[in-house]
Amino acid sequence: MITITNVTPTDIPDLRDMICALCAHHGDTYARGDADIHAQFIDGPLVGLIARKDDIPVGFATLVTHWRPMNASDSIDILHLFVVAGRRGQGIGRRLIAAAQSHARATGATRMTIGTAPNNTEAA
Repeated sequence: MITITNVTPTDIPDLRDMICALCAHHGDTYARGDADIHAQFIDGPLVGLIARKDDIPVGFATLVTHWRPMNASDSIDILHLFVVAGRRGQGIGRRLIAAAQSHARATGATRMTIGTAPNNTEAA
């Protein structure tokens, strides 16, 4: 069974490992530390959703809220969506998107967006 919860301080090591895997997947190098993850996801502006299957982390989504002066409420972007290798194609990404939609509705957001690099056809 897949469970999706908001990132908590105890999730930071698992989240860091998946962020490192996301960076590697895109040919990038991870350049932050656990304190920065804590500052961004626990104290800061980002909302993290973590997916687990049988208590094993299998994916995450990073949400960022945008204030728009021309709108009566906020919009939310899915900044990062990641599913670990070997677990892709099993609906975990869809479940993370559904959880992001629930978060957007609960916070009163009127718009949610997600994008991908043009060459990332697998994600599209």
